Amino acid sequence: MITSTILIVDDHPVVRTGLRSLLSNYAHLSVAGEAGTADEAIDLYRRLDPDVVLLDIRLGAGSGLAVLDELLDIDPEARVLMLSSFDDEEYLTRSLRTGAAGYVLKADSDEMLVNAIEAVAAGGRVLGPQMAHWLVEKLEAGATGANEAIDFDSVDRELLGALAEGASNSEIAARLFISDSTVKRRLRSIFDRLGANRRAEAVAEAVRRGLV
Repeated sequence: MITSTILIVDDHPVVRTGLRSLLSNYAHLSVAGEAGTADEAIDLYRRLDPDVVLLDIRLGAGSGLAVLDELLDIDPEARVLMLSSFDDEEYLTRSLRTGAAGYVLKADSDEMLVNAIEAVAAGGRVLGPQMAHWLVEKLEAGATGANEAIDFDSVDRELLGALAEGASNSEIAARLFISDSTVKRRLRSIFDRLGANRRAEAVAEAVRRGLV
């Protein structure tokens, strides 16, 4: 079996130690490094080029989502599995829209976590059972529930508002304090969800849905 390298990113040393201890039981999973801050995570990713990043959704006063965004700017093919204490719908949807390959809870079983890492390393996408259950419930609720499950967050709405004003990608990036590549990636996701191919189509559909 091919060995997959893992970068653990969590601001709690005890959690990092526990994860390293768990993964040491699996010969095909090798911990390449540990980071406790966003800056350390970015630096280690550049130097180690791990197969999977196991990333805490909260990093002290910082945000794992911001690290996810920066990692995907560095490497659009980065495989990032979000690890969270929070069964939060907003965290889940924002993680997946930004480009995370999966979202699992710290309360999930050791077996579930290992299986999730293996799936992400193999190029798959995965959700922990509790978050998957929530998403299925939303979809089974019918059209209204499905629409709620793929609702547009505050950043999406700001992007759409800027589009409606005719702002360029660079102007949007400056306004929202995000990178040009992040703007492009989020716009592609927005266009897909709106069924639009051009900016004007996206704005028209957003207006029709009351998003701007």
